[in-house]
Order: sequence, then C-alpha cells, then structure tokens
Amino acid sequence: MRTRGRARVAMAGVLVWIGLVGPVAAQQATPYEATRLIGRWRTIMNNALEEARAFAAEDVLDEMEIFVSPGAVRAVQDKLDETQLKKADQVVERFALAVVGAAERRADGSVIVEKAAVSAAERRVCPVYPFCAE
Repeated sequence: MRTRGRARVAMAGVLVWIGLVGPVAAQQATPYEATRLIGRWRTIMNNALEEARAFAAEDVLDEMEIFVSPGAVRAVQDKLDETQLKKADQVVERFALAVVGAAERRADGSVIVEKAAVSAAERRVCPVYPFCAE
C-alpha cells in the first residue's frame, strides 16, 4: 500500500513536471523557429537583390532583416501554416523589390541600396501581416 502511494506521488510529480516543461519547451523553440524563418526570408531578399543586380551594404541588409524579424516571431507564435507562410514569402519578395525600386540605379544598370530605400519600402508595403500592424 505504501509503495502504491509513493508511485502515485511520483506519477503526479512527473505529470506536473511535464505540464510545466511543455510550455517552457514551446517558448524556447520559438526563437529557433523564428531564426529559421528569418533565414528563409533572408534568402528571398538576397535572391531579389541579386536578380535586380542590386548591392546593399551589410548595415542595409541588417535594416531589411529588422523589418522581417518581428514578423518571424509573430508567425511562429501564431503558428502560421505553410500556405500562410508562402503568402508571407510573397510579401518579403515585394518588400525586397520595393527596396530595389526605391534605390539609386547606376548607368550600368546596377543598383546601390541605401538605408533610405528600406524605409521607403516599409512605407510602401505596410500595413501587412505579420510584418507590420494592420
């Protein structure tokens, strides 16, 4: 009888631990999932810049990433499915093309992207979920 009581207490402890660890594990997974999503969107932005023969310095690329980062966190927290993520991918591509469109085109056809182009692209794309308030 005493062993059965201890087993119940142990089982209750395990269930409580699982109940506490589950949400914590989910919260800890969010940054990793968001980081993967940022990488996916960085690839889309880089491809758009490359196809447009656009050059952006590291600090400009950082500004572009700052635009998509909160959207990645929101997308993970809201548990967007693949169809919704593909829509977000399209927004990221539109954003990158808006950055190129707002940048300076040189005589040889190449484009130099400055930080001001990123701000202009944000104004052109927003509001749009999950990147900026609707």
